[in-house]
Amino acid sequence: MPHDLTPGELLYAGVQLTRPLLRNITTRVEADLAGTGVSVGQRAILEALRELGQATAPQITGRLDVKRQFVGREIKALLERGFVEAVANPDHRASRFYRLTPTSTRIIDGIRMREKEQFDAFASRFTREEIAAYCKIQSALNREMSARQGRTEHTAT
Repeated sequence: MPHDLTPGELLYAGVQLTRPLLRNITTRVEADLAGTGVSVGQRAILEALRELGQATAPQITGRLDVKRQFVGREIKALLERGFVEAVANPDHRASRFYRLTPTSTRIIDGIRMREKEQFDAFASRFTREEIAAYCKIQSALNREMSARQGRTEHTAT
């Protein structure tokens, strides 16, 4: 990166790296999931349920910040394969809680352990402060882009 860029230009250059980064992450995750029987989308659902314990589809949707249809489709596939189970929701008869099965718990724990090892090795190249700064900027940028999207959708109606 040229040193004569303004902070805004430098941030913009960093954002331009996002599309290939996301593509490369997805490709890498797909490769790392080979043999697990789990897709990238299903992996996201399993990880969310691992963190939440049990959750409704709307709760998973909110946690992952994805469309409800995506979550519904992936949960259906996971239910069919026995990777999640539906349990009654005492607060809402029409809404179910979903939770991991022992099989999917072992699968997602194994996936996360491999990923943690890879990220630990990669993270050793940077200081804790550099990684914290990266996370701070990514989080703020995500909130800003999400807020702008909401304002655009709201003003368009």
